[in-house]
Formats: sequence, C-alpha cells, structure tokens
Amino acid sequence: MRQTRSPDPPLNTGRVRFILVGAVVGIAWAASLRGFMSQLAGPDSTFTYSGTFGIIIPAGVVVGALLGWAEYQRRTGLQYRLLIAAPLLIGIIPVLFTAQLDLGPVSLALLAMAGGYSVSGRGPLWARIVASAAFAIVPVTFVAPKPYPDLSATTPHGAWFATLASSLFVTLALASSIPMRRPAPAPAPIPAGGTSPADAARVSGDQQRAC
Repeated sequence: MRQTRSPDPPLNTGRVRFILVGAVVGIAWAASLRGFMSQLAGPDSTFTYSGTFGIIIPAGVVVGALLGWAEYQRRTGLQYRLLIAAPLLIGIIPVLFTAQLDLGPVSLALLAMAGGYSVSGRGPLWARIVASAAFAIVPVTFVAPKPYPDLSATTPHGAWFATLASSLFVTLALASSIPMRRPAPAPAPIPAGGTSPADAARVSGDQQRAC
C-alpha cells in the first residue's frame, strides 16, 4: 500500500514565528539597554515616552525582527546579505528621529558585528581571530574607570552593572552572527506520491529491528 505524506505547513507561518520571536527578544534587549543607560547617566537620567518607547525600544524591535527573519532565511537555505547590516539600525534609528549623531550606539553595533563575524564560521581564520578582539570589551567593562564610585566592579552594584553591560554586548554579537553563518543544507526532495529519504530510512530501520 502506497504511503502518503501530509503536506508541510506553509513556510510563511515559520517566517512569521521567527520574526515575532526576534522582535520579543529585541524588546527585552532594548529595555535592558535602557536600564544600562540609566545607570550610566546616574542621577541625571530621565525617562521619556518619546526616547524610551519612541526610539530605543522600537530600534530593538526592528533589529530583533530582522535578525529573526535572517535566522528563518538561513534555515531555509536562503540568505539576504543585506541583513548583515541590521544591527547598524541601533545607531541609525536614533539619528532619524533626533537628527543628532551619537557614536555610542554606532560603535556598539560595529563591535558586535565584528564579534559576530568571529563566531560565524565564515571567512579566513586569521580574520575571525582578529575580529574576536571585539570581545575584549567584556573584561574592559569590569576594569574601566566608571563615572560614579558606586559603579565600580568592586561593589555589588558595580559588578551587576558590568555584568549587564557585558551580557548585552555578547548577546548582540551572537545575534549579529546569524546573517553571517552558513545556510542550512537544502532538504532532500520528496518523490511525488512517495516517501522522503528520511522516512524510508526510518521504516527500514524499524523493519530490521522487528526481524
């Protein structure tokens, strides 16, 4: 008796799921970044709806959604190289709304992209080793002078602050590597009216164990 295989779910469903997951992660990352910025600014820090919910969090949502889309593309064997530049929107979006260039977010995005390249598995080994120097920002975050004594890594508050800052960078670097990684191999074609090679191998294995 001929076996039939139920049709796969539409790929659009998977794409939307990856984009939504990326957007949610982007919200969490951007909200944490806002907390880091508040600590760095000290008592003079102020929260505004326009700055927090109009610029910072939307930038995280956009970047997260694009990187989620990039992961979906990678898993389907297709990649849009332009998505490699997605982290740069962290620095570009604030400029569009404020017309003021802040090199901090741009530098953060570029360092994260370098760190992402170092773990992407693509490109010459020597170039990835050089790019891995971007992760030096992690120990530097703990030992660098702070604007306020309470932020020194020798205090519990300061150790938490340095941990938050370094984890935000590492998370962004790992996410930035997604569009740079090799695409997943294309799935084997399924013969019309037949079974896939994986299904055939599984059936054969079951038959051998039954004997």
